[in-house]
Amino acid sequence: GALGQALTHELAQQGATIIALTASTKVDIPDASEVIQWRIGEEGLLRDRLQSVDILILNHGVNVYGDRTPTAIHQSLEVNALSHWRLAELFFESVAATNPDTKELWVNTSEAEVSPALSPLYEISKRLTGQLITLRTLDAPCVVRKLILGPFKSTLNPYGVMTPQFVARAIAQLVRLNFRLIIVTVNPLTYLLFPLQEWARILYFRLFSQASTPNISPDSTRR
Repeated sequence: GALGQALTHELAQQGATIIALTASTKVDIPDASEVIQWRIGEEGLLRDRLQSVDILILNHGVNVYGDRTPTAIHQSLEVNALSHWRLAELFFESVAATNPDTKELWVNTSEAEVSPALSPLYEISKRLTGQLITLRTLDAPCVVRKLILGPFKSTLNPYGVMTPQFVARAIAQLVRLNFRLIIVTVNPLTYLLFPLQEWARILYFRLFSQASTPNISPDSTRR
């Protein structure tokens, strides 16, 4: 997509070696040293390749706009949420076999986590992604950064007010400042509301969830 192209260009200029993952068969990524074709649902095939990746950026998505058919629901959940979760888990697995100090996961969850996107399924799927990533961040074996981005021009949103190049530069700058919550938007309320929501969500998850399944004795299940 537009942001993926802009971000690979920005990172390549800073000396990064780019490995691009794409589901498209017709895409030109001049800044990538390697382009890997993959399909939603086949994330497991990338397990070995992720071992040598230092920073995994999850940026793929789909917007079905006003469609609410079962097909649209399935597509939105698979592309915008579940594939992100599966790839994140595969990447976390790779950390144990390599150096966790060099590993980072960046996930583009979208400003739709806290504000309307005029696309119900886009909002639902992106909010699911955001909550899953926040939950896993509590026990993640490496640095996790969430990218909360406002409307920028792309195939998904041709009416975006920001350019993908501007967004990519802003992301790179905030990463250099070691922000874990990276917000780039023209909406000032997001800078206030999103951190408050994220902190409240983290507190809630810490209070009412745990990393491992509690031990349940056989006797405790008998009534």
